[in-house]
Amino acid sequence: METNSVRLILDIYAAFSRGDIPAVLNSLDAGAELTFEGPGAIPWAGTWRGIEGWVRFFQTLADSAEEITLQMEPFAAQDDRVVAFGRYQARVRSTGRRIDSPLVHLWRVRDGRVVGCIELTNTAAEAAACTVATAGA
Repeated sequence: METNSVRLILDIYAAFSRGDIPAVLNSLDAGAELTFEGPGAIPWAGTWRGIEGWVRFFQTLADSAEEITLQMEPFAAQDDRVVAFGRYQARVRSTGRRIDSPLVHLWRVRDGRVVGCIELTNTAAEAAACTVATAGA
């Protein structure tokens, strides 16, 4: 299944795992879009556009979570699309709660660069981890 698009996505995961965000950013098209649908309780939820948007996403994630681990594996690839699945774990800084969630990425690649990524995860569990419980709740 190894294609140029799959290799690009594997390189992105390797760069992220070693904390090399500049290498991730170098893999993006100038107009690349990242969509992480979820409630406002998740600080990194939303649609992030362009390289600056991705920078803000990674900064928001770093400001909000620590001890982030990611294990992803390509599942399917066709033409300029790659689907990867896996799991990620993190600890939310503001609450101390842990996230342990399945994760699916739907990647779109054009001319050797990422033009889009949709993240699908257990947003209910993430929102719960990001929310401070109130007394009596």
